[in-house]
Amino acid sequence: MYDGKITPEFLTEALEAFADYKKDKQPYYELQKDNERFYRSWYERRVSELESKLDCRNSLVFSAIENAVATASENYPVPNILERDESNEEAADALSKVVPIVLEYAGMKNLYKENMRNKCKKGTAIYSVTCNEAAENVDIRIIDFCDFFCDMHVDDIQDSAFVFLLSAVPNNELSACFPEHKDMFTGNAAVETLSDTDTITLKNCTLITDCYYKKDGAVHLIKLCNDEIIAATEDMPGYENGLYNHGLYPFVIDRLYPIDRCPLGFGMIDVAKSAQIQLDKLNNAITENLMLNSKVRFLSKRNGGIDEKDLRNYEKNVVHYDGDSSAIVPIVGKEINANYLSHRDILKDELKEILANRDFQQGQTMGGVTAASAIQVLQQAGEKRSRLMSDDTYESFKDIVYMVIELIRQFYVTPRKFRTTDKHGKKTFIEFSNSLMCSCKTVSDRAAEFDIDVVPQKENPFTREAYNNTILTFWQSGMFDPNAYDSAYVAISSMQFDGKEKLLNELEELHNNFLKQQEAAKDQAEAPSSSQIPAKPGGSVINPLSVPGGDMTQNISPAQGADLGGLIPIPLTGGA
Repeated sequence: MYDGKITPEFLTEALEAFADYKKDKQPYYELQKDNERFYRSWYERRVSELESKLDCRNSLVFSAIENAVATASENYPVPNILERDESNEEAADALSKVVPIVLEYAGMKNLYKENMRNKCKKGTAIYSVTCNEAAENVDIRIIDFCDFFCDMHVDDIQDSAFVFLLSAVPNNELSACFPEHKDMFTGNAAVETLSDTDTITLKNCTLITDCYYKKDGAVHLIKLCNDEIIAATEDMPGYENGLYNHGLYPFVIDRLYPIDRCPLGFGMIDVAKSAQIQLDKLNNAITENLMLNSKVRFLSKRNGGIDEKDLRNYEKNVVHYDGDSSAIVPIVGKEINANYLSHRDILKDELKEILANRDFQQGQTMGGVTAASAIQVLQQAGEKRSRLMSDDTYESFKDIVYMVIELIRQFYVTPRKFRTTDKHGKKTFIEFSNSLMCSCKTVSDRAAEFDIDVVPQKENPFTREAYNNTILTFWQSGMFDPNAYDSAYVAISSMQFDGKEKLLNELEELHNNFLKQQEAAKDQAEAPSSSQIPAKPGGSVINPLSVPGGDMTQNISPAQGADLGGLIPIPLTGGA
C-alpha cells in the first residue's frame, strides 16, 4: 500500500481529471483517426485493388504536406543566445556554442522533420524536453498524440491543472526500477493508435501513466500503474522544488492552425479534405466516361443470328449473320462537355490555393515567365503562409531552447568538453559546466536570464547562391575597401538579408586591422633612420657628407677617429 505525501483525495481528483480529459479529447481523436485513414489511402492501396476497380485519387494534399515539410526542413532553426545584462555576456556566448551541440546530441534535427509532418497532417506536434539524470544529458522526444492528455479548454498547456502521458514500458525494466511493485508488472499493454484498429497490444509491457501537476510554483510527477501510485517526486529527497527548477510542464506543443480555447490545432487535411474528395469524384466520373467511350460496344438482340465471337474478333474483315442487320446496334457514347473539364481545373486550382501549394512554388511557371529573378519573386510572394508557419514553429522552438538552457543550468554540474568550430571553420573544443551560469547574477541578484534569437539555417542551394551573389556584388562595388568603411557600413546597415550582423562585424574587424596597419606604418616612418644611429663600439665609422659634385665617404678606424676628436677634415675639390 502507498504511504506517502499524496493524499487519497488528491489522487481521486487527478483520476477524475484524467477521465474528463479523455472524454473531451474523444471527438478530436475520432477526427484525427479519420484524417489518418484519409492520408494512408494514398499509399496503402494494392495493385490488385487499383486494377479491379476505378479509383482515381489526386494526391494534391499529400504533395502539399510533403512540400511544406521540405520547406520547413530547409529552414531548420538555429538558436542564438543573447544576454540581458552585460555581465552575462560570457555565459551567453558559451551557450550560443553549447546549446546547438546539445540539440544535435539529442537528435533534434530529425525529430524536427518528423514532427513537422505530424504538424501538417494533424495540426499538432508535441515535444517533450526532459533530462536523463544518470547521463546528465538533455532528452528530447516526440510525443504521440494518442498518449497525451491535458485540459482541452485552455489555450496554453501550462494552464492545465494536470497533464497525463501514457507509455508502455517493458516489464523487466519496471521490475528493476520498482522492485517493490514487481507483482503489478505482468500485463500486456493495450495502446491506442490512429490506425484502423483502435488499439494494439504490446506483449510483456505494462501501461504506465505519468501524471504531472503544479504545486506551489513547482512541477511534480506521479507515476501510476492501474490507478495506483508507484512513485511520486514529493516523496523523493532532492525534489523539494519540483521535478525541474523552471517550474513548467516539460512539453511543448507546436500548432499549425490554432483552435480557440484549446491547446491543440487542426491541420492541412482538415481544411482540404472536402475539396480533395470532390475533385476525386469528378476525376472518377471523367475517367469512367473516357474509358467507356474509348471502347466500341454494341447492343445485340438475343438470338439475333449474329456470331458475337466473330464480331469481337477485329482480325476478321467480314462478319456473317443470318438474321436482320438491325439486330445489333452500336452504342454511341456521349462526349464530355468542356465545362466539366473546366470545372475540374477550377477545383484543382482552388485546392492549390487552399493548401498554398501553387505551381511556381515548385519551380513551374506560366505566362512566359522564365527569368530566375521573376521566378524567385513569385515564389517569395506565394510563400507568405509558409513564412507564417515558420514563425509559429520558431516560437515553439524558442520554448524548447529555453527548457534546454534551464536543464543545463540545473543538471550540467560536471565540466564537459564540446567540439565546435570557430568563425574561420576550424575545429576547436570548449569546456562548459553550469558554474558559469550559476555564478553570474543580474542587478537584482536574480539568476541570469537570456534572450533567444532564432535564425533559419538555410539549406536551399538557390538561397546560398543568392547570398553568394550578394557578397560578390558588395565586393565589386568596393564596399570592402577599408577606405570606404563609413559609407559601406551605412549601406549594409540599411539592407535586410540573412547574415547581415555577421557581415557588419567582419567589416568592422577588417577596418580595425586596417587602422592598426596604418598606425604601425606611421610609427615606422617616424622612427630614426640608420644614418642617424650612432655606430656601435668597435665598428667602422661612416660619415656621409653632401658636397657639390657628389657624395664622398671616408672610412677610418676607431683609433683614428679618437685621435681627431671625432672630426674628420675632408679636402674639398672644386670649392672654396
